[in-house]
Amino acid sequence: MQGLSTGELQNFADTVDGVLSSLWPQARIAGEDRDGSRLRALWQAGARLGWTALAADRALDAVVTATARLGRTACPLPLMDVYVTATLLPDDGELVRAIETGDVRPVVASRAADSQSVRFTEAGRCATHMLLVLDGEVVLREITAVSDTPGLARPDWADATLSGAVTRRATPGRDATEQARALLRLGLAARAVGAAERAVELSIAHAKERVAFGRPIGSFQAVSHRAVDGATDMTAAKALIREAVESNLADRTAWPLAAEIAVQFAAPAAVSAQFGAHHTLAAAGYFEEHDAPWLFRRVNADVSALDGISLRTGEVADMLISSADGLPPLELGERAEQFRSEVRRFSEPFRPTTAVVHFDDRTDQKLRKAAVERGYLTLSWPASAGGREATVEEQMVLNEELAYQRIHVMGKGAADMLGRAIIRHGSPEQQARYLPLIASGNFPFYLGYSEPEVGSDLANLRTTAVRDGDGWIVNGRKMWGTGAHRAEWVWLATRTDPQATPPHSGITVFLTRVDRPGFEIRQHTALSGEIACSTFFDNFRVPDADRIGEVNGGWKVIAEALAHERVAMANTASHLLRLMDDMLAEVRKDPEGTVGATGSAKRRAISELAARLQASRVLLNASVRATAETGGGARLEAPMAKILATQLLEDFCEAALRIFGPAAALGEHVPGVPGRGAFEYNLRFSIMQVVGGGTIDIQRNLVARALGLPR
Repeated sequence: MQGLSTGELQNFADTVDGVLSSLWPQARIAGEDRDGSRLRALWQAGARLGWTALAADRALDAVVTATARLGRTACPLPLMDVYVTATLLPDDGELVRAIETGDVRPVVASRAADSQSVRFTEAGRCATHMLLVLDGEVVLREITAVSDTPGLARPDWADATLSGAVTRRATPGRDATEQARALLRLGLAARAVGAAERAVELSIAHAKERVAFGRPIGSFQAVSHRAVDGATDMTAAKALIREAVESNLADRTAWPLAAEIAVQFAAPAAVSAQFGAHHTLAAAGYFEEHDAPWLFRRVNADVSALDGISLRTGEVADMLISSADGLPPLELGERAEQFRSEVRRFSEPFRPTTAVVHFDDRTDQKLRKAAVERGYLTLSWPASAGGREATVEEQMVLNEELAYQRIHVMGKGAADMLGRAIIRHGSPEQQARYLPLIASGNFPFYLGYSEPEVGSDLANLRTTAVRDGDGWIVNGRKMWGTGAHRAEWVWLATRTDPQATPPHSGITVFLTRVDRPGFEIRQHTALSGEIACSTFFDNFRVPDADRIGEVNGGWKVIAEALAHERVAMANTASHLLRLMDDMLAEVRKDPEGTVGATGSAKRRAISELAARLQASRVLLNASVRATAETGGGARLEAPMAKILATQLLEDFCEAALRIFGPAAALGEHVPGVPGRGAFEYNLRFSIMQVVGGGTIDIQRNLVARALGLPR
């Protein structure tokens, strides 16, 4: 089914906000509506606007959107209960019309059909009926009395007394009732995320204005990073919920799994983000004149209510282990998915037989030649430069598939990073000289960026290049050059104006050969076993013809080389997806013997890992989609995805050792090792993923600036 467009959903959200502004304008109203009069008025207003009739159009996206907006004001209007009730009783036209008009106001519980009372009832003072969802059967009974049960929730939960008479009974089947529970859980998660996101926004606004020790508190990294983590988790949670809704509307068989993954991530993330917001707000947000305490109640009440709606299929790990499938696929459009099929056919003969593929093992010239012939190296280049002019979605597909299959195409890094920069900033002579070499795949190079005192703060690099006739004299030292011991070329960032303000305006980039006097190299073996190098430039002469872009204009060139980070991030996410599939394959050999029965700590660990991985993937997809729709521009989702994914690689591999025990800590050459050594190797490799290409702390700083937090 086709859902609402982005614009239509935004218009609907604006309408919901407009109604709330007059009937439930602030979260603190939750503490004032003791008799339910405000909530009843809102229910009737929603009925007049068609909110209670959304099931007729199967407008799940609208229901979830409205539920999230309700969460922002801590409003408990049970729209998902209304939607589920109408969905499970579609053949009773008279009842459905009464639900749509607001004359019948149902709430839902998962209880036995003969229950005389139901505890923990939300909106009990407004509801008229209770739908009891059983295993394949539903029973609708009238609520005859309610008794408030004060506690965390505001308005109070209630004990609801039910009529002995059955208003309606239906048998939609076990699948239908299971899916109804999944929807109810998704609704609770969406409302909790809406509330927590609002708290994070309030805390960020406070961090911009509150001054301590002579500075806005948002300029302190501890505060800004806490805000970034909250914003990152809420962005990921919303993306997961949106993906689950889209999966439902598309009638994908895996949508219940997608929904439960969203719940698994969103529930603890909302609680954590809410606490983080309170830590930033401190005393200012602790008292009931502020909205934060009421949002706190909403988040924690909704998350605790999840335990009252359990799924027959269990948690995420149970679903994954009991099936032969992995995480739900994320589609990037028809054209990209057709290209995915092409890439999979191409990859078939080149799949490695080992789970740990070292750099020295990947110099497969046959693979490189085949990739060149297919145009895969120059996939993103414009046709005028000999490329395929692929969409950003197709570029992402290629990276995803190759990374998942553990196939490394030599020369692709040069084409991706350097090729487009030369196309954009290189002279016609340089394009004619460099692009054919790069397109051939036979262009061994390394990045001359990092220095002993310069890593992620590249703008402060110190290696100098001084003009000397028709060339430049370079002096300095570069560090951690991966593959420099095999390189024939260096993409070299230098300082050509030591007095430049800001510092990045004095950088110039060269692409030059290293086989000239004044170049020395020293190898270092990393924890992962990979070789990286220190390289020394001692009066190293570079022709001016090797300068890419303008003098002191190197920052633009570097930015162009990094512009495809969103696509490259697909490597990490797909690499993790493969590790997850390896883990599940091992567990499925002996589920109870390896991870215990349903409810075990090891199963819960797998559920958490799966949810965090899917969160990274949906953030990355959101960034790529936005890039395709807007034609470029920085997106918050890209650095957010790196923050989530790279930390996850560390946690994933450490968890694998706990799940499989000491055997998983053995190397790749030991027979019978779980994951064939991939878990142990990637645990050692994971640190570089966190710090390489700009540490995640720098990524947090980038997100903080985008959120408007002060330096």
